[in-house]
Amino acid sequence: MIFARAAGSSAEKCCPFRTMSDLLTLVFQPDNPCNTTIIDEETGKVMYQVATEHGKSTITRVKNAVGDSIASWEWRDVRSDIITLGNGTPTSVSTWLKKSLVPFKGTVTFQDASGRNFKWKGNGPGMQFELYIESDKTSPIAQFRKSRRIVDQVANAGKKPATLTVNNIGEEILDLVVISFLVLEKARRGTETSTLNRAEGAAFGGFSAGV
Repeated sequence: MIFARAAGSSAEKCCPFRTMSDLLTLVFQPDNPCNTTIIDEETGKVMYQVATEHGKSTITRVKNAVGDSIASWEWRDVRSDIITLGNGTPTSVSTWLKKSLVPFKGTVTFQDASGRNFKWKGNGPGMQFELYIESDKTSPIAQFRKSRRIVDQVANAGKKPATLTVNNIGEEILDLVVISFLVLEKARRGTETSTLNRAEGAAFGGFSAGV
């Protein structure tokens, strides 16, 4: 199965959670959920390639380390994007990734092949995603951190790349973690940009009206 790693080894049964030093950190180069190379920070290995084609339709494709296509989704302006996982049947993103209603509007849930439930939190403008498994609602199994500038008084200012840090539970469904994150982050940034544009428009409109 494409979307799960082998589990159940003696090491996993003995030590179900990774230590902080044993977390998998994926680096996004660049920080763009639609066009990026995702690299294992520790080994430098390319884990995923994400590319978006703009033609009659706009389609984003995700390939794994060996070049196999593990997901693609067709962008739609009004309705939900249409996603295909592996060789599966195309379906709407909203059918796979279910947005929660009030009071938890910033959360999105999905299931893995074993029926386990997972929840992304942070689905809103200015927020950052964290993924939780239903059986543990306090410790995230994956965390995204945006790229940010670093100001060093000694060296020139640099930039810390965007990262997605995953523990052992997240690694069991790593493909699903990465794919769901990319889909949601693309939509979240679109909403964030629209919100900022509306805010700027209102600000300039108010300024003009007051002149």
